[in-house]
Amino acid sequence: MSRRYRSKSYNGRGLVSIVSYLIRQFCFPNPFTNIVKDPNTATIVNLICGGIFIPLAYTLTGTWYKGGAKAVGSFGFFINYAILTGLFLLITKFITNLYLVASLFILGYVILCIVESKLFGEKNPF
Repeated sequence: MSRRYRSKSYNGRGLVSIVSYLIRQFCFPNPFTNIVKDPNTATIVNLICGGIFIPLAYTLTGTWYKGGAKAVGSFGFFINYAILTGLFLLITKFITNLYLVASLFILGYVILCIVESKLFGEKNPF
């Protein structure tokens, strides 16, 4: 079997990924607790619907990260995941209508994509 996929140099991505996972799993609040009042139901909703934040954070990171130091991309994913979770928590703290929450979250996500791509120098975000 070929070993071309194994990196010969340590790039720090593994450590950043593990720390990121542990912080996301144990330190971040459940973003659905403001919508669903029962904590057990909020946990189930988080298990089912919470996975949507992961591809959104990857896409948001992809607006500015195009390779290079993998630890930077992994840390960028962690920060973007935290921003998206915080945005969702902030919106649901004041608004309970799901359609309005979804609309505001999508609007905030598009604004974040544009801001991050302009802030970090990408020319064509979409």
